[in-house]
Amino acid sequence: MPRKRQVEPMPPDAKIIQLGPEEIKPLFVKATDIDRIIVGLSPKTLANWRSQGVGPKYFIANGSIYYSLTELESYFGMHPIETINY
Repeated sequence: MPRKRQVEPMPPDAKIIQLGPEEIKPLFVKATDIDRIIVGLSPKTLANWRSQGVGPKYFIANGSIYYSLTELESYFGMHPIETINY
């Protein structure tokens, strides 16, 4: 029986970019363009997560893989770590 794999955390240097007030927030992001939206997250990392059955939900249209921006925000915001400023 195959062992369950651990869910890989978001890379430590990755962060979701902030769009300006005049920029339009996309509804979906193509998997190959993910590094334009989440700095530090590689399309290869998402491909590995998909093959392992972990990571955010995705959609397939015309043979291309897309991620909903709201799904990405909720997936990566599931377990925030609060720090204490002294």
